[in-house]
Amino acid sequence: MLWGTLVLLVVAIVVVVFVLQPLWVAQRRSRGGSPLPAALLDLFAERDVVLAALRDLELDFETGKVAGDEYRKLRAALVAEAARILQAIEEIDRALETSIEEEIAQLRALAKQIEPSSSTSTAGVST
Repeated sequence: MLWGTLVLLVVAIVVVVFVLQPLWVAQRRSRGGSPLPAALLDLFAERDVVLAALRDLELDFETGKVAGDEYRKLRAALVAEAARILQAIEEIDRALETSIEEEIAQLRALAKQIEPSSSTSTAGVST
């Protein structure tokens, strides 16, 4: 009787761990986050949607579902939207690069401050 209960308990624990494991993995991933800002990820998604719309419009025009005038108007609007999105992506990219360069400069300045003090403390020690 005791062995049956023990086996049942072990099986129950294994089942619970098996069921909850994907949730734990997802939670760890969400804590890690993405190195890219959410705004940039949103812009990448918008870019993909506009590019897909352009491909669909091109296909519709080639198959005759869209007339020439309507095609040109829709294409111009989609190209303008794509240009706006790409410009926004570039602005965020420049801001990220500037931020990275500033952080590197701060780390270099910190390293220069630490470097002289570490060389003076070891200068008096003879080996």
